[in-house]
Amino acid sequence: MNDKPNEVSVAIRYSRLRVSLNPLTLAFSGSHKSLEQPFREAYFDNSLDHLRRCKLYAILFFGIFGILDALVFPELIYPLWFIRYALVCPVFLLGLVFSYTAAYRRVWQAANAFYIMVTGFAYVAMVVIIPPPESYFYGVGTIFCIFFGYTFIHARFVTATVAGLLVFAGYQAAMFLLMETTGSIQLIFGAHFLGINLLGMLICYSIETQERRSFFLTTLLEKEKHRTEAANQNLEKRVEERTATLQRINRDLHKEVQERKQAEQKVLTSHNQLESVMDSIDNHIHVSDIDTRVILMANRHMKETYGEDIVGKKCHEAIFDRDTICAGCRNRQLLDENGQPGPSCTWEEKNPTNNRWYLNYARAIVWEDQRIVQLRVATDITAMKEMESRLQRAQKMEAIGTLAGGVAHDLNNILSGLVGYPELLLMDTPEKSESRLLLETIKKSGERAAAIVQDLLTLARRGVAISEVTDLNRVVRDYLDSPEMANLKSIHPLVSIQSNLSTTAFNVMGSPLHLEKTVMNLVTNAAEAMPEGGDIILTTQNRYVDRPIQGFETIPEGEYVLLKVTDTGTGISKTDLERIFEPFYTNKKMGRSGTGLGMAVVWGTMKDHNGYIDAHSTQGQGTEFELYFPITRQDVALEIEAQPLESYRGTGESVLVVDDIKEQRDLAAFMLKRLGYRVETVASGKEAVVFLQRQPMDILVLDMILEPGMDGLETYRRILAFSPGQKAVIASGFSESERVQEAQRLGAGAYIKKPYRMEQIGLALRQQLDEKPVSKLPSGDSIDE
Repeated sequence: MNDKPNEVSVAIRYSRLRVSLNPLTLAFSGSHKSLEQPFREAYFDNSLDHLRRCKLYAILFFGIFGILDALVFPELIYPLWFIRYALVCPVFLLGLVFSYTAAYRRVWQAANAFYIMVTGFAYVAMVVIIPPPESYFYGVGTIFCIFFGYTFIHARFVTATVAGLLVFAGYQAAMFLLMETTGSIQLIFGAHFLGINLLGMLICYSIETQERRSFFLTTLLEKEKHRTEAANQNLEKRVEERTATLQRINRDLHKEVQERKQAEQKVLTSHNQLESVMDSIDNHIHVSDIDTRVILMANRHMKETYGEDIVGKKCHEAIFDRDTICAGCRNRQLLDENGQPGPSCTWEEKNPTNNRWYLNYARAIVWEDQRIVQLRVATDITAMKEMESRLQRAQKMEAIGTLAGGVAHDLNNILSGLVGYPELLLMDTPEKSESRLLLETIKKSGERAAAIVQDLLTLARRGVAISEVTDLNRVVRDYLDSPEMANLKSIHPLVSIQSNLSTTAFNVMGSPLHLEKTVMNLVTNAAEAMPEGGDIILTTQNRYVDRPIQGFETIPEGEYVLLKVTDTGTGISKTDLERIFEPFYTNKKMGRSGTGLGMAVVWGTMKDHNGYIDAHSTQGQGTEFELYFPITRQDVALEIEAQPLESYRGTGESVLVVDDIKEQRDLAAFMLKRLGYRVETVASGKEAVVFLQRQPMDILVLDMILEPGMDGLETYRRILAFSPGQKAVIASGFSESERVQEAQRLGAGAYIKKPYRMEQIGLALRQQLDEKPVSKLPSGDSIDE
């Protein structure tokens, strides 16, 4: 074994390297002759990219100096540029292309010599062309060319020397034969150029010598590396053999110790894995003594929620902040009749310390010290409970809405007579007749009942047309100036109602009638919540939501007009606030709050307007409702004045009324006859098809909902099959549905909303009849007979 300290290796000096080189050509010789070919291959590979860049540099610089030619010798520009751009630059460009061929490897040194001579003789030619003394300065280019060849392009000593001497000889010959120079100038230039050549040769000789010594040294290092690796492999093999022997010897001596360590390691690993698994679960997991209720273990999520010092505390103290055992403790339910671990328990409960809902799973297990403990896993289900509540609310609203929609449809048909027939009778009743007051009372009662039906349709989300551009500020102002507002102030004189309306608020797409009803319901509710008086503030403003708002409902990103109704009343409890938009839900005395549909109508109107509601309330301090309406950048349309009766009278045109309700058919027929039309009626789509095949009519009044059989859209399709261009207007007690729009796309005219009114149906018929008959059945639509 060598006890000497390690010696620090130092770099080997080139002067100490013993390498055999030919003194003239610098080729490897003697015992190192075999290195010549590998050196040339390596020298070429290392020089190739550099040579290509050198050619680009030569083209660049040689080309740029052509600008100097044009500035100094404009009369000689053509011969000078011919030398630069027609001879030298193409040679280098071709050389650059040639460098990408396989043949270049064999002749690259000869090519280097050729480039030196081409460039050098080019400068000699320019020296000859340019008159002295300026021509002497172009001789500098020859010096530049010679040094470029000796140093920059990796030319070997022999190659560069031959090329450099030829350029020198050519320059001297040109001075002697072609240029008018004195002997002194020739001597001076010749001596300097010869000295520069010799200096370049020495530099090139030194560079190539160093390159070859470096290559020789690298080769030696590679050989030593291989020897070292072989020695290391041999040593490693011997060490492995010795190690194997020692292991065989120690195996028997330490077998018992190893088995014990393995057992301890398994226990430790199992414990660490258990902690890692528990900490990776985002549920509350803890283990507590089933008798003392002291927490023995808790995972990371549990500690983050209840504190790092939870271990060692009793579970009712750490989790529920109680001094006594929880009344519903299930510890004993986890044991069987013998006091051993029994079935598991699962239950939901709300933690009063953080108001979160948890789904708990508990089971009794035997701990490592053989005592019985409780393992509990608590999953936070607060979001799921809130989602369930919203889903139940939505399902309840949908079910009641469906019921309300059906009731509203039937009521619409019944109310048509209460609204339509008094209107017809009033046309024949003198102004001073006592019967006129009775008829107007009946008509107004029918209209009020129709307004309630509209509330039901709003609740069912089947009665709001939101295609009108509406100014929300105007809706608020119209309500504040309305008789309903005056009546509310008379009932609640201590309530102050103020408005703070933004002058820059955008318009919204909606129904002014339903929006005003929404404002009225919110203000009425607020006034009723302030029996001792208070303030109600109506505010509008533009609001950009750049991230979803998690409020009473989730408000997505977007641009909205915000309508805010704030009061200083008694407030709403959290339980009531969650149910406030349910139909018929109220905590007021029966008979004092209308139909009980007010807030449900607000909810339905907002859904029809693609809007969102957020509500906040603090008992004893007041309530705030925020209504988010999507904005529109369209302008509000101008109001249309009422038309005189003569503008929509008929002139004897034939009308077919298609409606499955007899009262509706009779009412429509009576109105149309009074307007001057010839009227026929049928009770179904099938009857309408048969009737029109037998007797053409000028126009149809077509109910969209026909029972049983075909609805209005299908009926119109079948009629168009044999009567293209048939004119029609669409009637329905519901909103303008997709099927209504499809019928209009096929050629139907205006949409009439029931119950029928004289002006409404008269204008719709007149507008459609006055249009030129054009079939709008698109190509490709199929109509079944």
